[in-house]
Amino acid sequence: MAWVGVTVLVLVAGRSVHRMWARQLSHLTGDAQWMWSTDALERLHAEAGLFITSFRLEHPPPSALLKVCGDREYVAYLNGTAAGCGWSRPGFRLDLYDVGHLLRIGSNTLAIEARSPNPVGGVLVALDVGGLGSNIVTSGRSFTFRRTLDLTPPRAGELRAPVRWGSPPRFPWAYPQAVSRPRTLDEVSTEEPLRWRSETLARTAGGSWLLTLSRPVFGYLWLELDGDESAMVWTDALTTPHREAAVRQLAQPVVRLPGQRRWLDVEPKVLGQIWVLGGQSLRAVEVWPVPEELSSTAPGAVAGRNGPVQRTRWTSHTPPG
Repeated sequence: MAWVGVTVLVLVAGRSVHRMWARQLSHLTGDAQWMWSTDALERLHAEAGLFITSFRLEHPPPSALLKVCGDREYVAYLNGTAAGCGWSRPGFRLDLYDVGHLLRIGSNTLAIEARSPNPVGGVLVALDVGGLGSNIVTSGRSFTFRRTLDLTPPRAGELRAPVRWGSPPRFPWAYPQAVSRPRTLDEVSTEEPLRWRSETLARTAGGSWLLTLSRPVFGYLWLELDGDESAMVWTDALTTPHREAAVRQLAQPVVRLPGQRRWLDVEPKVLGQIWVLGGQSLRAVEVWPVPEELSSTAPGAVAGRNGPVQRTRWTSHTPPG
């Protein structure tokens, strides 16, 4: 009987904690649901999708707060501008962005590009607008799903709905921890982009593209490609050469949507050399520098005890969490 009593107490305590966290997260994200691009999870494959919705504003908002959590990676676009980006490790974070400067009177479009090296993933989104209230836009029924990176507003009759996993908490994402990002991607990238066309890059014996910067730069990497063939990317803070065989073991897949010509590496980092493996239609490499004083709070950066936390290597077999 004693063991039964202890078991009941544990279950009651667990349920109470569950309700407490559910209330806390509901306060942040309201009716938002985890959404994804597919529920066919048996076959291992890379998965990507675009979740998009529109809403109207009659007056310029005094403020706005965008809240996003994405597994494994996401890029948030507001009215066509890349506003935020992030990745799901370590743990899961609900990134909070001040996006008031990106909103406008009339129609507004919010789009979330999401990627995963395997078919499992999820996106949670909510938007607060000053003067209108909290969570006026939430992920779920109000979003349309696209298989192309088309940032134009949803069209009449475009009824492809995303898969909805349900309200948080939801295994394996647990309770995302809120992390403030006071500046959006366009605000931390204050310097002119650095751009190299493919014909100026070195080609290795194995057919890879290699860019060695004259000096390391902290910032975001963008790739421009003309075709849809597969590609992988690897970067290093150092400018000293590496063996191509070793680079192939460390490179990450460039997971993108059909027809997507610009791809953002969502983790800002020190870039000394950039390798692009495959990507025969690579058109250009672009780096958006970020001032050092903004680096710790830049979208996609994860601060650790001893500096920024590095993302673990993606594989198709690595489960989320």
